[in-house]
Amino acid sequence: MKTIIKVCLSVCISLLFVSCDEESISTPVASVTVNQQEFSINETMVIHFTGVADQVSIYTGDNMHKYDLRTESNTGFVVNKGLFTYSYSVSGQYKVVCVASTYSDKAEEIRQDTCSFIVTVTDDVTEIDKLSCAQVLYDEVFAQKYPNDEWLMVLPRKVKYSTAAVAIPLTGQRLKFYIQSDSTKVLINGNPYVSATKYNLTNPVDIQVTSNYGTVRPYKLYTIYYPEFDTFKLNGVAGTVVRSEFDYSYFEIGVTLPTGTDVTNLVPEFSLFSPTDKVYIGDVEQISGSSAVDFTQNVSYRMVSTSPDNPDMQAESTIKVKVKNQ
Repeated sequence: MKTIIKVCLSVCISLLFVSCDEESISTPVASVTVNQQEFSINETMVIHFTGVADQVSIYTGDNMHKYDLRTESNTGFVVNKGLFTYSYSVSGQYKVVCVASTYSDKAEEIRQDTCSFIVTVTDDVTEIDKLSCAQVLYDEVFAQKYPNDEWLMVLPRKVKYSTAAVAIPLTGQRLKFYIQSDSTKVLINGNPYVSATKYNLTNPVDIQVTSNYGTVRPYKLYTIYYPEFDTFKLNGVAGTVVRSEFDYSYFEIGVTLPTGTDVTNLVPEFSLFSPTDKVYIGDVEQISGSSAVDFTQNVSYRMVSTSPDNPDMQAESTIKVKVKNQ
């Protein structure tokens, strides 16, 4: 009798464990929301998992992440805390599959549910992220972006190289475009852009960007030099320009005058490279041969250059004049 009770008790306990194990496996429900189903390349897709699962994975449908090819080394992405973000770099239509999985404590049994939707990705990129002049001796100079799709490139007239100053001509400079799509086409003044071509930047450059989708966006590039004095004299003595290797907008001019020269009320004579250039000390405009200056201490000039084709395009330089006696 005791043996029968023990056997019955053992069977009941076994059934109890089986029943508990089965009850511990919840039924998975694959359910998601997505912020939209039409994207541009590199635009973020946001998926929120709203179902029931112990583990969630997303197959994005692009290369190596196709659900239908999961037995051929294609993989999904594990979703963390119910949130998944992704962006596509290639245009096309993609089947996105969500796999919701639940499993027993010992993972002896796994249940799965799936849901899917189609996203359409277009390559409609016409945005220029950065634009540079890629051949300024050993430097890459970046243009500044202005409203209305206008850009301003500011270049040095000369660059210090060893003990010499190398001229930087506007008539032949390479351009480099940073655009998030390799399929985007660029025209320069109506001709296909070639990275190895040296372009004449003396006049404004018309840039046309066409996306793979067909959207066209025009830009305008203006180029000016950092302003500097063409000549600078005190009491008929010409100053010597010293350039910075690291800051093209900063110059120093040294002037050596005879011992005993009164430097408290000198009237500089200077010439400028462009009629649109203006020279200031503080906010007071300086006129060659007219504005008297106290050179007891170093004097900092602020020079402003304006594009003759667009008054909104401006560049500034700082010129520090140092006077010493022989």
